[in-house]
Amino acid sequence: MNRLLHGILLLFVAILISATSLNAQNAAIKGMRAKAVDLRKEIAEKEKILLSSEKDVKSRLNNLEVITAQIKEKRGFISLLQKEVKLINTEISSLGKEINKREKTVEKSRGEYAEALRRARKYNSFASKMLFVFSAGDFNTMVRRYRYTKEYMNAHLALADSLKLQIAQLEAKQAELQATRALKEEALKEQKEENEKLRKLEAEQQSIIKALKRDSKKVQAELKKKRGELKKLNAKIEREIERVLAAERAAAKKKAAKKGGSASAKKGEAAYSSDAGVADMSGSFFNNKKKMPVPITGPYLVVDSYGVKNAVSGKGNVPINTGGITFEGSKGAQARCIFDGKVTAVVAGGNYSFVLVRHGKYISVYCNLANVRVKGGENIKAGDIIGDIEPDAKGGNPRMLFQIRQERKTLNPAEWLKM
Repeated sequence: MNRLLHGILLLFVAILISATSLNAQNAAIKGMRAKAVDLRKEIAEKEKILLSSEKDVKSRLNNLEVITAQIKEKRGFISLLQKEVKLINTEISSLGKEINKREKTVEKSRGEYAEALRRARKYNSFASKMLFVFSAGDFNTMVRRYRYTKEYMNAHLALADSLKLQIAQLEAKQAELQATRALKEEALKEQKEENEKLRKLEAEQQSIIKALKRDSKKVQAELKKKRGELKKLNAKIEREIERVLAAERAAAKKKAAKKGGSASAKKGEAAYSSDAGVADMSGSFFNNKKKMPVPITGPYLVVDSYGVKNAVSGKGNVPINTGGITFEGSKGAQARCIFDGKVTAVVAGGNYSFVLVRHGKYISVYCNLANVRVKGGENIKAGDIIGDIEPDAKGGNPRMLFQIRQERKTLNPAEWLKM
């Protein structure tokens, strides 16, 4: 009898361990689904960034940048969906094995229960029990026999309860398997739709590249023009930074002369307070690496990354060196400050302006602003609006070149922003 109760206890322990493992897989799938839902919403917002309808070389180049950025977003989403399907397949496999195992256990328990019922019908009549108890040779044996019949009935009831529980859990796992298969079908359908969108984007990208190849000389001229504009802009930013540094050195020297001692130029560089309303931002600029908000409001696409690259495939003789990241946003996009700091310069750059904000020894630079809403010497906080971003030529979307510098040295903004 004790052996039967021990077996039932071991069965319950095995069921508990199996349920814990499957719950962990279910949690992983739910986490993956939540991430996919968030990413889908984000991509839907970014898809609001429309392409220019102009057919000149500059517009085609801009459209190519936007489509390339959208393709990158789509590939990232499809990769997430593929991981989700793989995880669901693992879950389906685990559920299948668990259901098979439980079916065998239920079948075995059914056999044991049927045998127990057969014996009970044969021996468990009231007269048989009384005869078994009272036929004992002495009182102590009679008590033991009575206790045995009671324990036998309890074990019989426990076996029945165990079978009912196993059947209920088996039915629950079968329902879970059906729900998981439906989830897989949904993920596969979504993956198919995203693959079709990606195919169309890539076809459009190839069409633009083909058109650009036909206008090869114009493309070369446009890229050289862009490279020259970037070079002039960087030179202007560096001159402005040098002017700011010279002014700071002069101020420090004057202050030291008044005090009759030497002043520390580094003092107070990292003494900025936490940001205004941006989550998880505190301490110094460096300590907030990868936590800073993107410098553009609303949905955006990264249409030009940091560093030296070929602007168009096959046009390697005109490399473009970008000292920052170019963001393209939707209509009405604004530039916002990425961290607490002080506006050290507002500079007119022809048809647009750029702004320098100092954060200790670091400087953030916001280029291509139509209307600047801050002034030199003003203290601003993370998230504060710096100005409206100038739309691209011929009524396109707002585009902004953003830089992070450690004095004159440019840094890759992607390593600092929470993108």
